[in-house]
Amino acid sequence: MKKEVDEVDKRIIEGILKGKTQNEIAEEVGVTLRTVQNRIRMLEERGYLKKLKDGYWVADYQKLGLSMLAVVFLDLDITSKDRIEEVVEHFKKLDYVENIFELVGSNYDLCLIVRYKDLEEYRNERRKFMQWFKNNGIKINHFHTFIASKTYKDHRRTMIT
Repeated sequence: MKKEVDEVDKRIIEGILKGKTQNEIAEEVGVTLRTVQNRIRMLEERGYLKKLKDGYWVADYQKLGLSMLAVVFLDLDITSKDRIEEVVEHFKKLDYVENIFELVGSNYDLCLIVRYKDLEEYRNERRKFMQWFKNNGIKINHFHTFIASKTYKDHRRTMIT
């Protein structure tokens, strides 16, 4: 039994995370539906995916090597504060940006939760962030990043009362 995920497994996981059906994944990846079903079962057995209910899974980001979370605080310069929506729209397009929060009562305008593979990806993407700001004439006062060293709980709220 293979231990690592191969390219087909990665594409299947990505399809699941994008909410695609198994049929859509099979067509996109170029394999049979039965292959997708067998691969999903193996990915579950190896702990890469956890089944929530029929047709719905969540990924174990730690096991997939995407365990580096960064909390980014951004303070726009006074001359660029009116462009906050433009900044938000840009960050919304980036897959590795998981959450974007506008802050109230803080010295910062935005907080982003970003998931990276490693420090190299973080450095590369940070350079791209800064270049995007420069290319678009958006001035920032502070751009602080805090890297989470260990995850103790990874959960989304489930109760609404």
